[in-house]
Amino acid sequence: MNQLVRNRATGATTPSASRRAATEMVLSTMALAETKRMARAHSAAVHSLAIDNVEHRYMLSAGADTSIQLYDLNSFEQTPTCARQVAPTSQIAANAASTHTSLISSIAWYPLDKGMFTTSSFDHTLRVWDAQSMAEACQFDLDSRVLSHCMSVTGEHALIATTNESAYIRLCDLRSGSSAQTLLAHHSGSMAAAWSPKQPFVLASGGIDGALCMWDIRRADSQLCSFGHSADSKAGPSESSNNSSSAIGGSIGSVLFTGDGDRVISMASSGKVSVWNTASPENPLVECQLDASKRGKVPSGARQMALTTATTRRTADYEMLFCPSGDNSIAAIDIAKGKQVISLDSHFAPVLCTTWRPEHLELYSGGADGNVLVWCPPAAEELSEDQKKIRQDTWSDSDNAEEHT
Repeated sequence: MNQLVRNRATGATTPSASRRAATEMVLSTMALAETKRMARAHSAAVHSLAIDNVEHRYMLSAGADTSIQLYDLNSFEQTPTCARQVAPTSQIAANAASTHTSLISSIAWYPLDKGMFTTSSFDHTLRVWDAQSMAEACQFDLDSRVLSHCMSVTGEHALIATTNESAYIRLCDLRSGSSAQTLLAHHSGSMAAAWSPKQPFVLASGGIDGALCMWDIRRADSQLCSFGHSADSKAGPSESSNNSSSAIGGSIGSVLFTGDGDRVISMASSGKVSVWNTASPENPLVECQLDASKRGKVPSGARQMALTTATTRRTADYEMLFCPSGDNSIAAIDIAKGKQVISLDSHFAPVLCTTWRPEHLELYSGGADGNVLVWCPPAAEELSEDQKKIRQDTWSDSDNAEEHT
């Protein structure tokens, strides 16, 4: 850190480079939070987490037990160990009459309003909920297990893209309450999709066949490109998969746009993370292969990655990707360099989802162990006097034990 300050003072590095280096230094110390924890609310695997885009205060969780939990991340109670524990403020119980009847694969807030959220499930439905009453507002029946869904953050339209085991991506319209459009995307089914934050009608999708495609839903010929092919390539789904699956590294379980909308990030079942330029899709900008020796069997279904925001004050000019590694850990990747910076390990079963809380330097993860964990840099935590005393007592006991031995 001293060298970083010295370089900035002497003009050896630019302000942007200094901010980026400082942010990288802080985020590389990410660890399990010592002062904050989430109360256990799920009896089975947690498959999806979502933090609202308006206040970044309210978080939703859902998974295999079919319950939905709503947390106020600013509301907590003290525990005997002096850690702040965040418990659900509202929930939809697994045995509720209106809840899903099978695993909830993904959950998402309405991007422009924290009064509504959506869920998709293996019971073949996409449901819309009122966040105030925690009651179902409407339902879409899609005739296939829904693996994930997403909404555009721009607010230009009210379309929800759903991925499933069929060859089609279904677009459901919140305004009309019906299915508005279908895209013939991946013959083996699609596992993940993401809307561009820059171009409202552009969608990226990742298939079980290993193809990563980009679409403009306004066009009759919707497919813009297939990543790993030339920009003017119009290969169909089956043709794209022949080469893409080997280039990308197997079926794609997660797709994400960067905040500027110029790049797409994909994660394959092989553990290969690729960053693509939307303007030149032939080859990835950078790639990072997660350590195969540390990865277990990747759970079926989509996996939820989280990306720090390069435009917020606390993480300016730096983007770090947090993605489930396939085992009990989370890989933190510098997407500019294509290298894994750290590995976060505290879950007792494979990690299935992650979400980032902007401006708070907090990462939340959900796993097959049913736990939701909080991660942050130690420098961002403020210990209470009681916590400082407990830590001091612990160190004193350790010192005494060493003296006796």
